[in-house]
Amino acid sequence: RKMVGKAASAILLVSFLPCAWSDERSDTVLDACGLPRNYWSVSHCFNDRTHHTCCLLGPEARKYADASGNPIGSAASKAFRAKHGADPTDKDLTPWCTCFGSLVCSYYADKFNDGTTVKFIYEPDSNPPKAAYHIPSNKNCEAKAREYFRVQAHGTPGVSQPHGFSSLCSQYDVAANVRDVREQMRNETAAVRDVKQEESCRGGKCSDQPVIS
Repeated sequence: RKMVGKAASAILLVSFLPCAWSDERSDTVLDACGLPRNYWSVSHCFNDRTHHTCCLLGPEARKYADASGNPIGSAASKAFRAKHGADPTDKDLTPWCTCFGSLVCSYYADKFNDGTTVKFIYEPDSNPPKAAYHIPSNKNCEAKAREYFRVQAHGTPGVSQPHGFSSLCSQYDVAANVRDVREQMRNETAAVRDVKQEESCRGGKCSDQPVIS
Protein backbone atom coordinates (compact mmCIF):
# COMPACT_ATOMS: atom_id res chain seq x y z
CA ARG A 1 0.00 0.00 0.00
CA LYS A 2 2.84 2.37 0.82
CA MET A 3 4.42 1.76 -2.57
CA VAL A 4 1.11 2.36 -4.33
CA GLY A 5 0.66 5.59 -2.40
CA LYS A 6 4.16 6.75 -3.25
CA ALA A 7 3.64 5.92 -6.90
CA ALA A 8 0.38 7.85 -6.99
CA SER A 9 2.04 10.82 -5.30
CA ALA A 10 4.88 10.71 -7.81
CA ILE A 11 2.46 10.69 -10.73
CA LEU A 12 0.56 13.64 -9.25
CA LEU A 13 3.81 15.54 -8.66
CA VAL A 14 5.04 15.01 -12.21
CA SER A 15 1.75 16.32 -13.60
CA PHE A 16 2.35 19.66 -11.87
CA LEU A 17 6.07 20.03 -12.50
CA PRO A 18 7.13 22.94 -14.72
CA CYS A 19 7.82 22.12 -18.35
CA ALA A 20 10.75 23.53 -20.29
CA TRP A 21 9.93 26.60 -22.32
CA SER A 22 11.71 29.70 -23.60
CA ASP A 23 12.53 32.53 -21.22
CA GLU A 24 11.06 35.03 -23.67
CA ARG A 25 7.67 33.34 -23.66
CA SER A 26 7.69 32.96 -19.88
CA ASP A 27 8.62 36.61 -19.36
CA THR A 28 5.91 37.77 -21.75
CA VAL A 29 3.12 35.98 -19.89
CA LEU A 30 4.48 36.95 -16.46
CA ASP A 31 4.61 40.59 -17.60
CA ALA A 32 1.04 40.38 -18.89
CA CYS A 33 -0.15 39.03 -15.55
CA GLY A 34 1.79 41.57 -13.49
CA LEU A 35 4.14 39.03 -11.91
CA PRO A 36 7.89 39.53 -11.45
CA ARG A 37 10.48 38.00 -13.75
CA ASN A 38 13.40 35.93 -12.46
CA TYR A 39 11.52 35.12 -9.25
CA TRP A 40 11.64 31.48 -8.24
CA SER A 41 8.22 31.35 -6.58
CA VAL A 42 6.51 32.00 -9.92
CA SER A 43 8.65 29.61 -11.98
CA HIS A 44 5.70 27.21 -12.19
CA CYS A 45 3.30 29.88 -13.44
CA PHE A 46 1.90 29.21 -16.92
CA ASN A 47 4.52 26.49 -17.07
CA ASP A 48 2.88 23.30 -15.79
CA ARG A 49 -0.42 21.42 -16.20
CA THR A 50 -2.75 23.61 -14.15
CA HIS A 51 -1.45 27.07 -13.14
CA HIS A 52 -2.81 28.84 -16.23
CA THR A 53 -5.24 31.41 -14.79
CA CYS A 54 -3.90 34.92 -14.22
CA CYS A 55 -5.99 35.86 -11.20
CA LEU A 56 -6.14 39.23 -9.49
CA LEU A 57 -6.67 38.38 -5.83
CA GLY A 58 -8.51 40.73 -3.51
CA PRO A 59 -7.70 41.05 0.22
CA GLU A 60 -10.45 38.70 1.42
CA ALA A 61 -9.49 36.04 -1.09
CA ARG A 62 -5.85 36.28 0.02
CA LYS A 63 -6.79 35.81 3.68
CA TYR A 64 -9.13 32.92 2.94
CA ALA A 65 -6.62 31.12 0.72
CA ASP A 66 -3.94 31.24 3.41
CA ALA A 67 -6.34 30.12 6.13
CA SER A 68 -7.77 27.24 4.09
CA GLY A 69 -4.53 25.47 3.25
CA ASN A 70 -3.80 27.10 -0.10
CA PRO A 71 -1.22 29.76 0.88
CA ILE A 72 -1.29 31.72 -2.35
CA GLY A 73 -2.43 34.86 -0.55
CA SER A 74 0.93 35.36 1.13
CA ALA A 75 2.72 34.11 -1.99
CA ALA A 76 0.96 36.71 -4.13
CA SER A 77 1.77 39.44 -1.61
CA LYS A 78 5.45 38.49 -1.66
CA ALA A 79 5.48 38.49 -5.45
CA PHE A 80 3.81 41.92 -5.40
CA ARG A 81 6.57 43.17 -3.10
CA ALA A 82 9.26 41.68 -5.34
CA LYS A 83 7.84 43.50 -8.36
CA HIS A 84 6.84 46.83 -6.82
CA GLY A 85 9.15 47.17 -3.82
CA ALA A 86 6.25 47.64 -1.39
CA ASP A 87 3.66 45.47 0.34
CA PRO A 88 0.13 45.47 -1.10
CA THR A 89 -2.52 47.43 0.74
CA ASP A 90 -6.04 46.20 1.47
CA LYS A 91 -7.13 48.04 -1.67
CA ASP A 92 -4.61 46.36 -3.98
CA LEU A 93 -5.36 43.37 -6.16
CA THR A 94 -2.39 41.03 -6.26
CA PRO A 95 -1.72 38.93 -9.38
CA TRP A 96 -1.15 35.20 -9.05
CA CYS A 97 -1.29 32.16 -11.30
CA THR A 98 -4.11 30.09 -9.81
CA CYS A 99 -5.06 26.49 -10.54
CA PHE A 100 -7.14 26.42 -13.68
CA GLY A 101 -7.96 22.76 -13.10
CA SER A 102 -9.84 23.51 -9.88
CA LEU A 103 -11.31 26.88 -10.92
CA VAL A 104 -9.70 28.59 -7.94
CA CYS A 105 -9.95 32.17 -9.19
CA SER A 106 -13.63 32.06 -10.09
CA TYR A 107 -14.40 30.23 -6.83
CA TYR A 108 -12.83 33.09 -4.85
CA ALA A 109 -14.51 35.68 -7.09
CA ASP A 110 -17.91 34.09 -6.39
CA LYS A 111 -17.21 33.80 -2.66
CA PHE A 112 -15.91 37.32 -2.01
CA ASN A 113 -16.95 40.76 -3.20
CA ASP A 114 -13.40 42.12 -2.98
CA GLY A 115 -12.49 42.64 -6.63
CA THR A 116 -11.03 39.18 -7.22
CA THR A 117 -11.24 38.53 -10.94
CA VAL A 118 -9.86 36.48 -13.82
CA LYS A 119 -7.56 38.65 -15.93
CA PHE A 120 -6.84 36.00 -18.54
CA ILE A 121 -6.28 32.27 -18.97
CA TYR A 122 -3.11 31.20 -20.75
CA GLU A 123 -3.48 28.68 -23.55
CA PRO A 124 -1.19 25.82 -22.47
CA ASP A 125 1.97 25.37 -24.55
CA SER A 126 1.05 28.13 -27.01
CA ASN A 127 3.97 29.80 -28.77
CA PRO A 128 3.73 32.66 -29.44
CA PRO A 129 1.78 32.88 -26.19
CA LYS A 130 -1.99 33.19 -26.43
CA ALA A 131 -4.67 33.55 -23.81
CA ALA A 132 -8.43 33.82 -23.39
CA TYR A 133 -9.53 37.28 -22.23
CA HIS A 134 -12.75 38.89 -21.01
CA ILE A 135 -13.80 35.76 -19.12
CA PRO A 136 -16.71 36.33 -16.72
CA SER A 137 -15.39 35.55 -13.25
CA ASN A 138 -17.67 32.66 -12.41
CA LYS A 139 -16.89 28.96 -12.25
CA ASN A 140 -19.13 28.02 -15.18
CA CYS A 141 -17.24 30.28 -17.58
CA GLU A 142 -13.83 29.29 -16.24
CA ALA A 143 -14.95 25.66 -16.61
CA LYS A 144 -15.94 26.38 -20.22
CA ALA A 145 -12.42 27.63 -20.90
CA ARG A 146 -11.03 24.58 -19.08
CA GLU A 147 -12.93 22.30 -21.43
CA TYR A 148 -11.86 24.33 -24.47
CA PHE A 149 -8.17 24.10 -23.52
CA ARG A 150 -8.57 20.45 -22.44
CA VAL A 151 -7.13 20.90 -18.96
CA GLN A 152 -7.81 18.17 -16.41
CA ALA A 153 -9.97 18.96 -13.38
CA HIS A 154 -8.54 18.41 -9.89
CA GLY A 155 -9.07 19.47 -6.29
CA THR A 156 -7.47 22.26 -4.26
CA PRO A 157 -7.61 22.81 -0.47
CA GLY A 158 -10.37 25.21 0.51
CA VAL A 159 -12.12 24.98 -2.86
CA SER A 160 -15.29 22.91 -2.74
CA GLN A 161 -17.02 21.61 -5.84
CA PRO A 162 -14.42 22.62 -8.47
CA HIS A 163 -16.86 21.60 -11.20
CA GLY A 164 -18.57 24.28 -13.25
CA PHE A 165 -21.08 23.74 -16.03
CA SER A 166 -20.05 25.21 -19.35
CA SER A 167 -23.65 25.00 -20.56
CA LEU A 168 -24.48 27.72 -18.02
CA CYS A 169 -22.02 30.10 -19.68
CA SER A 170 -23.61 30.32 -23.11
CA GLN A 171 -22.90 34.05 -23.38
CA TYR A 172 -19.12 33.58 -23.51
CA ASP A 173 -17.31 32.31 -26.61
CA VAL A 174 -13.80 31.17 -25.68
CA ALA A 175 -12.45 30.96 -29.23
CA ALA A 176 -13.65 34.47 -30.06
CA ASN A 177 -11.73 35.88 -27.09
CA VAL A 178 -8.35 34.19 -27.56
CA ARG A 179 -5.68 36.81 -28.23
CA ASP A 180 -1.96 36.99 -28.80
CA VAL A 181 -0.66 38.01 -25.37
CA ARG A 182 1.88 40.45 -26.79
CA GLU A 183 -0.70 42.18 -28.96
CA GLN A 184 -3.12 42.42 -26.05
CA MET A 185 -0.42 44.01 -23.90
CA ARG A 186 0.22 46.63 -26.59
CA ASN A 187 -3.49 47.38 -26.79
CA GLU A 188 -3.76 47.73 -23.01
CA THR A 189 -0.74 50.05 -22.92
CA ALA A 190 -2.27 52.21 -25.65
CA ALA A 191 -5.58 52.35 -23.78
CA VAL A 192 -3.85 53.52 -20.60
CA ARG A 193 -1.97 56.15 -22.58
CA ASP A 194 -5.22 57.41 -24.12
CA VAL A 195 -6.83 57.70 -20.68
CA LYS A 196 -3.86 59.70 -19.38
CA GLN A 197 -4.08 61.99 -22.40
CA GLU A 198 -7.80 62.54 -21.80
CA GLU A 199 -7.23 63.28 -18.10
CA SER A 200 -4.49 65.72 -19.02
CA CYS A 201 -6.85 67.51 -21.40
CA ARG A 202 -9.56 67.77 -18.75
CA GLY A 203 -7.00 69.34 -16.45
CA GLY A 204 -6.36 72.10 -18.97
CA LYS A 205 -2.95 70.76 -19.95
CA CYS A 206 -3.94 69.21 -23.26
CA SER A 207 -1.39 69.39 -26.05
CA ASP A 208 -0.50 67.65 -29.26
CA GLN A 209 2.40 65.96 -27.51
CA PRO A 210 1.77 62.33 -26.51
CA VAL A 211 1.64 61.47 -22.84
CA ILE A 212 4.59 59.30 -21.83
CA SER A 213 3.39 56.29 -19.86
